[in-house]
Amino acid sequence: MAQFSKITSTGVPAIDAANDGLRFLLERVFEQGVECRRGPHGKGECDLTRCSRIDAILRYVRRNFSYQEEVMAEAGFPEAQRHCDDHTALIEKLTIMRDAHVCADKDSTKVHDFIAHWATNHAKTCDQPLGRWAVTRRVVSPRA
Repeated sequence: MAQFSKITSTGVPAIDAANDGLRFLLERVFEQGVECRRGPHGKGECDLTRCSRIDAILRYVRRNFSYQEEVMAEAGFPEAQRHCDDHTALIEKLTIMRDAHVCADKDSTKVHDFIAHWATNHAKTCDQPLGRWAVTRRVVSPRA
């Protein structure tokens, strides 16, 4: 995990913390023995109507994408539209999975691997360039 953090580091503490938080969330949400809290008694009886794990990830990424989009606007980041489109693509894909009744318990490898792959690629192709841009324009302070 520490090696992954170095590979995807943006140099912007808030963005790096959000990316680390997503990785932490993925490890905990898909950890063996963590039960879904759906069902009439909240004890893992999945009713296949709405995956609470995918919902949790959606809530987390929406909050963090909002911060990044503020930084992009303030910094006049030239790749802002592509970056925002990448955010939208993840939200749309997760929403489709949830609405198609994909279960993050039964399909945990599929859901986890999709998000992990997206997060790695996004950090390298979108977050790192944003970090460099925002730091050089002094919109955010660099990591010490």
